[in-house]
Amino acid sequence: MTTAVDQPIRTITVGVDTHSKVHHAAVLDDCGAMLGERRFTTDVRGYQELLDWAADFGIINAVGVECTGSYGAGLTRHLLAAGVDVVEVNRSHALVRSRSGKSDAIDAEAAARKIMSGECKSPAKDTSGSVEAIRNLHLVRDSAVKSRTAALVQLRDVLVTAPDELRHRLDAKTLQAKAMQAKSLRPDMARLHEPEQAVKYALRDLGRRIFDLTVEINATDKHLTRLATDVAPTLMALPQVGPVSAAQLLVTAGQNIERFPSEAAFARLCGVAPIPVSSGKTSRMRLHRGGNRQANKIIYLIVICRLRYDPRTQAYRDRKRALGHSTADAIRSLKRYVARELYYALKKDLTMA
Repeated sequence: MTTAVDQPIRTITVGVDTHSKVHHAAVLDDCGAMLGERRFTTDVRGYQELLDWAADFGIINAVGVECTGSYGAGLTRHLLAAGVDVVEVNRSHALVRSRSGKSDAIDAEAAARKIMSGECKSPAKDTSGSVEAIRNLHLVRDSAVKSRTAALVQLRDVLVTAPDELRHRLDAKTLQAKAMQAKSLRPDMARLHEPEQAVKYALRDLGRRIFDLTVEINATDKHLTRLATDVAPTLMALPQVGPVSAAQLLVTAGQNIERFPSEAAFARLCGVAPIPVSSGKTSRMRLHRGGNRQANKIIYLIVICRLRYDPRTQAYRDRKRALGHSTADAIRSLKRYVARELYYALKKDLTMA
């Protein structure tokens, strides 16, 4: 009589090194042994082939994906839709690469080992909700603002060397107003070989570019305001938090706010978590200098605006000064407080969404 022996179900961990054209996946068992590695195309067919191939080795515990916000975004959405846990994996340090070499297979294996060791355990951002729509609009606005700023600087530089008649003609107080005057200039196209006509042409085109970018920014602001108000009404109700600030904070947090186990984790991401820098007789704290610098900038601007208009914030600064602290110390403490306030507002809004 033959006795059937039940084979234990194997649990596996998958690591994926992402690129624009192909993804490289590696599979490890629960003991860390390599079971296989393979390349897949970056399309829906390739994503499903990767999932089916990995599932043949056993039950998928988690998939570690590099660059979940760029090259790995499509794969991440596909895996999440299939009910697979996806963990965001940071790229390996340069020192590690110099020791163990650099290849797609090595990077994929390293991604899987980071999950197994617990080095990376944050869930990947969910890019299938309204926050992803806000991110795209915010990206367009940010690009338009940078382009307008560059055009305004160029307009100012051209005016410095322009003929006196033109400089006196564009007599508005601000660069934005000068641009509105410049866009109505009429250069003689048959005399562009003359410096004066070439300057008129340059100023007119810069003025038109600035005007068009301003129209684009204002239109995007209207859409951002509507989306931010719908997605995060609690956040928008906080003092000195406008639609652009709310959009950046939503992009930083992501649709799935549960990625952050605590307010301290959110503060760390925003670069406002205090860390000790004591030595000898000196005992003090400073803020962590890593994290998302755009979110850090928004928190700083919120604090500065509240110091001007919010009586509670002004009273806190005065209390810190009375205790012998500087204004900079008060701002550091206020940034951490604002991060706490923002986290709970985001958690309320995104949990309800």
